[in-house]
Amino acid sequence: MSFLFHHRTRRIMKVIWSVIAVLIIISMALFFAPGVIDLVLF
Repeated sequence: MSFLFHHRTRRIMKVIWSVIAVLIIISMALFFAPGVIDLVLF
């Protein structure tokens, strides 16, 4: 488990976690507000 505390591994995990969080936020926004797609595309 010590590899989790390695500096590079922590940075990579932080990047991956932020990407997952952004994807979840975008999917929730599209799910709860379908009209946003029309505003963005047109």
